Amino acid sequence: MTTDSNYISVDNAQEVEVGQANHTWTSDSPTDVCGQVESFKENGFLVMKGLVSRAELAELDGELRRIVSEHKNLKPIREGFNTEKQEKWPDPNVPVFRKIGGIYDHSDAFRRLCAQPDVIRFLKEFYGSSIELYRDVVMMKQPHIGREKPWHQDAVYWGYEPNEFISAMVALDAATVDNGVLQVVPGSHKHGALSHQGAELQVELGSEQQERTTNVPMESGDILMFHSLTLHASEPNRSDHQRRMCIFSYMAPFFRFTGEGKEPERIPIHEVVLPS
Repeated sequence: MTTDSNYISVDNAQEVEVGQANHTWTSDSPTDVCGQVESFKENGFLVMKGLVSRAELAELDGELRRIVSEHKNLKPIREGFNTEKQEKWPDPNVPVFRKIGGIYDHSDAFRRLCAQPDVIRFLKEFYGSSIELYRDVVMMKQPHIGREKPWHQDAVYWGYEPNEFISAMVALDAATVDNGVLQVVPGSHKHGALSHQGAELQVELGSEQQERTTNVPMESGDILMFHSLTLHASEPNRSDHQRRMCIFSYMAPFFRFTGEGKEPERIPIHEVVLPS
């Protein structure tokens, strides 16, 4: 691949074995905020069905294609542009994107998505009216190329107290068992930060955790809210269909940075006003 290393990093992570989950999440999620909060506190995740319209999805798809085509002329923001190793890709001159960071800055459509009213209404139950955006990425699993992500907790990577980030994973495509659906261990957020080992900083599940592993299938337009201590993973994309997810991770002004080096950028979404 011939590309400017200032703009794109190549993911050379080793493949890991995730394995099939033992269950599939089929429960209907509450539609009222109180019920959503209760379900989230119990399980560590919540599926909000069909919040992004077909027209919005089409606009987001067009914006993502534009960003990919223009990436050499775009400044890398936050996590930048990250590609897969591409021995299986038919065109060695076309990068296979795994991750695009800074999506909030790259596109007005994704910026509006970040403040999706139902998501903000839910977040206000935990953070109040002052909400901050910590992370904004699009994660891609290309057909037959997108690799595994081992079991982990996001908060362990991020270095803040409290470990109470909430992420919104927006399904830009349907997420299925074949193309790398997210797997979770329901209720695992209640047990705090766990030890992460190895080059990928992953968690080795115990037998009781493994028994509770659960696929969370999504249709395009669904949004999965999940706690930053919820154990999650995904298998590779073995299908002919891509699996793209936009992930926004939120925090509040009272979060305190405890990591090393300079604190990452926090984007304020101040005093969000929702329609009555």
